[in-house]
Amino acid sequence: MGINATQLTVAVIGCGTLGTAIAAGILDPKDSEAFQINRLICTVGTEPSKTRLEAALSDHKSRITVSTADENVRAVQEADIVLLAFKPFKRADVFAVPGFKEALRDKFVLSIMAGITTAELSRLTFGEDYDSNSQSSLQAVRAMPNMAARIREAVTLYTPSPATTKENVELASWVFGQVGEAHQIPEKSFDICAVLVGCAGSLLLLAIDGLLDAAVAEGVRRPEVQNLVVNSAIGMMKLVPAGDHPSVLREKIASPGGCSIRALLELEKLGVRSAFTTAILAAAEKSKQMSSTR
Repeated sequence: MGINATQLTVAVIGCGTLGTAIAAGILDPKDSEAFQINRLICTVGTEPSKTRLEAALSDHKSRITVSTADENVRAVQEADIVLLAFKPFKRADVFAVPGFKEALRDKFVLSIMAGITTAELSRLTFGEDYDSNSQSSLQAVRAMPNMAARIREAVTLYTPSPATTKENVELASWVFGQVGEAHQIPEKSFDICAVLVGCAGSLLLLAIDGLLDAAVAEGVRRPEVQNLVVNSAIGMMKLVPAGDHPSVLREKIASPGGCSIRALLELEKLGVRSAFTTAILAAAEKSKQMSSTR
């Protein structure tokens, strides 16, 4: 499949929060030299969602078309690249629409459906008789951005299907690079790495919420300290990629007889470290199950 890099048409099927963030990113790219979006076609489930999306992308209204899901097939037919951005539990219904599978077969497909492997994408497209060794294999990239895509600070993991060309892998990297960092990883590592990227933020936010509860319990209003806690945490986290191991940092902070070591000992007593590990392993197992749940 050849794609004209200066005249790309992209269809976003099921354009929710992450789909909207990616759409906004590629319409106003940080890097406009490699690829350019000529037209963007988005489909959504309801009329209120259509209104929301048109407002969110109003700066680019001359290049966008927003319609409801009954136009999914036409959107795919008119696109070079198709981003599948709907929830994974909807996939059977979306692919069951007459003409959808057929329209998808000669497109370059990006999927941000959680837990859905590239093999499952090919099975959905070519049917139950799909043979991974046959010529009927989808050019597809499975990806998992996190919610920071909304502010173009996401970390996105992606992995291509075996049939995907080098040029299309580069195109996928460019798309996800417009909303943050994009990292290619092997699919065998995808489930655990994806939940780390997708879930770690929500687990850390739970920890932040607990810290703020302590402030409230001590008589301080939450808004007065929220930014202090968040910015302090962000600053500390940035020391890790700068070369400091988390354990070493923790030791440096925990002075003998000090407050930090007392707090850390309480967390160890409560099993917080192993609770984080167990939570991520459970999420990874759920991710592995999603492709087999039809």
